[in-house]
Amino acid sequence: MLSAPPNDRPTRLAFLLLPQFSLMAFSAACEPLRAANQLSGKALYDWILVSADGEPVTSSSGLVSLVHHALADAPKVDLAVVCASFAPRAGATPNVLAWLRRLASHGTYLAGVDTGSEVLAAGGLLDGHRATVHWEHLDAFTTDFPKVEATQDLYVIDRRRFSAAGATACLDLMLYLIRSQHGPELATSVADWFIYSRIRPAEEAQRMPLRDRLAAGNPRLLQAVSLMEGAIEEPISTAELARRVGISTRELERLFQRWLRSTPSAYYRRMRLERARALLRQSDISITDVAVACGFGSIASFSRSYKTCYGHSPSAGRFGLR
Repeated sequence: MLSAPPNDRPTRLAFLLLPQFSLMAFSAACEPLRAANQLSGKALYDWILVSADGEPVTSSSGLVSLVHHALADAPKVDLAVVCASFAPRAGATPNVLAWLRRLASHGTYLAGVDTGSEVLAAGGLLDGHRATVHWEHLDAFTTDFPKVEATQDLYVIDRRRFSAAGATACLDLMLYLIRSQHGPELATSVADWFIYSRIRPAEEAQRMPLRDRLAAGNPRLLQAVSLMEGAIEEPISTAELARRVGISTRELERLFQRWLRSTPSAYYRRMRLERARALLRQSDISITDVAVACGFGSIASFSRSYKTCYGHSPSAGRFGLR
């Protein structure tokens, strides 16, 4: 873990902003540091903003951020934080990866927040490390970077590599950093200041419980959807789902109509298509392999279903082109 610097100097950070970076993730990583400075009355942290070429960077929400440095003239820091986009590998250019590798060779701590872990992994900088990434990207991340021990944790600290799975997870990561360097009282004060009522442990689940996500309380329905989520590649028939949850097919169909306004088969197909869209946007595996991984028996049936759902072909949805 990154220790507090000697001689009362601040911990120095660089936030690397890549095109279409998540503004919420960046703010959740940066603002706790500002609050720690203000609440302690000391300059515990200072930071710079960096872009590949020193030019302003547009976030995913369309807001433009000025930066202090280009990669070529960025000063030495203790921790470099990669803030990436919904299509992170577009930002993993040779110059960016070379800069990150150079920092790593000098012992700098590296962090990937939200999808920034994918940029670090693309540079081989997470090989042999545990790391996390946003849940929507986890399947593609696991497939594309087998040398990384991917987890579903909110955040991970493994030697000189940090990762946070999403915007609010960045806040938890930074609160952990503040607590480790400057004690639990300051970390609690920062959390309280942001009306953040509970500092979550790293291993807490990223996603809401299924009951909350569906706004449904029927245990049979929740069990059926959970079975669906666990069987994307080899879908389970509606009749078999009903048998496994202990009700008739007709009753299962009634539950889906009542709570989800859908049939079981339509809900399941949409779930598999959403997984397919995520894989197309976030990985470079073939469209055929995406179809197989999402339980479609043929490219033709996959393409028809995908176009009906999203209005364009799977190839047009590659890497977030749509």
